[in-house]
Amino acid sequence: MLDIKEIMKRTPHRSPIFFVDRVETLEFPRISGYKNVTVNEPYFRGHFPGSPIMPGVLQVEALAQLCWLLYAGNPDAPVKAERLELTRLPRIKFRQPVVPGDKLCLEAEETERSGNSCTLKVQATVEGKTTCEGVMVFELK
Repeated sequence: MLDIKEIMKRTPHRSPIFFVDRVETLEFPRISGYKNVTVNEPYFRGHFPGSPIMPGVLQVEALAQLCWLLYAGNPDAPVKAERLELTRLPRIKFRQPVVPGDKLCLEAEETERSGNSCTLKVQATVEGKTTCEGVMVFELK
């Protein structure tokens, strides 16, 4: 497990664009963690005030940051990368909203690697219900 201090050592992301609070499993090719969604997040001030939901694009960003920790932030990864660039989102689907107070559970698993390109199956859930799922393709640099 990685706590917030260890995650901050391994990633360049900082507030307000920092979306992984804890990593629970980090065994290549899989990683899982979570983000505690609080009403204090800056995007809630303008995203449906009075009935706030976490924007889907930020769920995707949280999953991408988790993937970063699998490769560039992981000294045990078989492939070393100083940078991970998201190149494609071929199949991302949003299933249900994420609201303040939710614990957004994040999972990613590498399914394919070809040269410097890697494909990961990703999923975000709240209380066992899928909020976002799909495939992300990254370029390892």
